[in-house]
Amino acid sequence: MLTRIQLTRQERTIVERVKREGWRSRLDNWTVARLALARSLQMPDAPPRETYLVISAQQGGIELHAPQLTGEGKGSRQDFTDIYCAMLSIYESTDLFADEDAFHEALQRHVRRGLTAIDAEWHTGSDLNRYILDEIMIGTGELDPERSESDFVDRVTRVLGQIGASAKLLNSHAGPRLTRLTYELGQLEDLDRVRKGIGKLGFALGLGEAMVSMSLGSAAQTVLLDIPRPSTSWTTVEWATLKSSIDGPVAQKMRLPIVVGTDVVGNPLIFDLAEAPHLFVGGTTGSGKSVCLHTILLSLLHDRSNAPELLLVDPKTVEFAGYRDLPNLRTGAPVTSADAAVVALEDLVQEMDRRQDVIGGVGAKDIDEANSKGAALRRIVAVVDELGDLFMTRPEIELPLIRLAQKARSAGIHLVLATQRPEAATFPGMLRSNVPSRIALTVQKASESRIILDEGGAEQLLGRGDMLVRFTGRPLVRGHGARVLPTDIATAVRH
Repeated sequence: MLTRIQLTRQERTIVERVKREGWRSRLDNWTVARLALARSLQMPDAPPRETYLVISAQQGGIELHAPQLTGEGKGSRQDFTDIYCAMLSIYESTDLFADEDAFHEALQRHVRRGLTAIDAEWHTGSDLNRYILDEIMIGTGELDPERSESDFVDRVTRVLGQIGASAKLLNSHAGPRLTRLTYELGQLEDLDRVRKGIGKLGFALGLGEAMVSMSLGSAAQTVLLDIPRPSTSWTTVEWATLKSSIDGPVAQKMRLPIVVGTDVVGNPLIFDLAEAPHLFVGGTTGSGKSVCLHTILLSLLHDRSNAPELLLVDPKTVEFAGYRDLPNLRTGAPVTSADAAVVALEDLVQEMDRRQDVIGGVGAKDIDEANSKGAALRRIVAVVDELGDLFMTRPEIELPLIRLAQKARSAGIHLVLATQRPEAATFPGMLRSNVPSRIALTVQKASESRIILDEGGAEQLLGRGDMLVRFTGRPLVRGHGARVLPTDIATAVRH
C-alpha cells in the first residue's frame, strides 16, 4: 500500500533550496510539498506516469507520511485528505476515493512534478512570496491571454515614454519565454535614451535582475526589445518537435548540424559544428548546461548514417551514461576518470597527426577535400563535461586540448567543452583564443559571463536553458534550450 510520498535526492535538493533561500526560516518539508501540489494542479495535463514513476525510499531523498502532507488522522480541523482526494479525482477523471493506492500514487506524481516546476520557475535571489502570488495564486484566475499581452505591451510603451524616448510600436511577437517588441524611434537621440534606460525598463516592469535585451532592427530607426514574461506564460520547447529542423533545407547544407534550442521568437537555432570549429559551453548548476550538451549529442546522432565518431568525457559518471551502448564511441563507453580522459585526449592528438599525414598524402588541405579523393575519414567530436574538475585533478590535460583546438579542424576533429565554473583557470587564454564559438547559460557573476563571451549579460539570464550564443561568423543571439527526456536519448541510441 502506497501511503508515503517518496522524493528523490534531486527533489530533496529543491525542497531544501526553497526552505533555505526562499523563506529562510524553519519550514517543514510537507509545506513545500503542498506548494508543489498546488503548482502541479494548475497545469492542464496530468503528470505522465512514465516520467514520475512510483518509487521506493531513495538514498538521500525524503519520505513524507500521509499525516504530514494531508493531515490524515489529525482531526477535522487539520485533516484535508478528502479535499485533496476530491481535487485529484476531478483532475485525474477517476474516483480516487475508491482506490487509496491510486490516490497516493497520484499525490506523489503531482508533488514531484510541482517541485520540478518550482525549481524551473523560481530563481534564486528573487522573492518567493512574489513568485507564489504571481505564478500560483494570481495564475489560477481566468485570464484573457490576449488582454494580458495587450496590457503588457501598453505598459512597455508607457515606460519608454517616461524615459524620454519617442517610440511607436510596429509589432509584437510572443516567443517561448520572451516577447519581442519592434519599435520605430522618432529621433536618433531616442536610441541612446533606450540604451541607457534598459535598466529602468526592467525595474518598472518588475523584472528584477532578469535581462531585457535590445538590438537594432533591419529597418531605419527601429529597435527590437526582448522582454521576459512571467514563467507561467512560458512554453516548453520539446526536443521531439525541434529535431525535425535538422532535416530542413538549412541544416542539409551543413556538415555537422546541431540545434541547441530556439531563438527568442521560437525559430530553431541551428549551427554547423564543423564551422565552429570548437565550442565552449558554460553555466552554473541549474542553468541547463547538461541539457544543452544532450541537444548537441542528439543532433549529431539524428542521422546515424552520417553521425561522427564520439569521445564522451563524463567525470560525474552519470551525465552521458545513456549513451554507453552507442556503436560510434571511440573508447567503447563514456570516459569517467580524469586519468582516462588524459589518455583518451592524447590518443586523439595522435589520431589528428595520423589524419594530417593521410590528408597530405592525397594532396588535400582538409578532411573534406581528402574524402573527395577517397580518404574515407569520419569526423570526430569530443564532448568534455565538467572541464573545471578535470583541470583541478589533472592540470596537464590542458596540453592535448590546446593542441587539438589549434590544429584539429582540418583533420575533422571538433571539441565541445563544458564547465559549471567558467573561470580563467578552467578556460585559460591559450584555449580560449582557439575556441571561438561559445554558449553562455546563466552564471552567477558578470566576470564569469566575460570569461565565456568576452562581455557581460549571462548573469542576468532566466535560467533553465536561457542562453546567449556566439558562433563563429554570427552575431550574439539569445536563445532557449529544449527539454530532453530520457526517452529521447534512449530512442537516439537505439536507432
